[in-house]
Amino acid sequence: MDFKFFQRKDLEHNNFILFQPTRFNPQNVEFCFQFADEEPVVFATGPNDCVINLSPTSNAEMTFNDNGKVFKLFAREIVS
Repeated sequence: MDFKFFQRKDLEHNNFILFQPTRFNPQNVEFCFQFADEEPVVFATGPNDCVINLSPTSNAEMTFNDNGKVFKLFAREIVS
């Protein structure tokens, strides 16, 4: 699976790829999800940790929607 985060075509030059160190600023972040190689979808921002906690209950569920596509996190009993 190709993720757009790892594609840096703006650094190509004369058939060589130049790698430049990137500074990551943890005070200015977006938390995203992504379907295959489509554009990432931002679901939260901020300098704080993003913690997803699902309890082991039948109604523990978190749903993300983007253009008719649904990404769901949920708890269920083990299916044998």
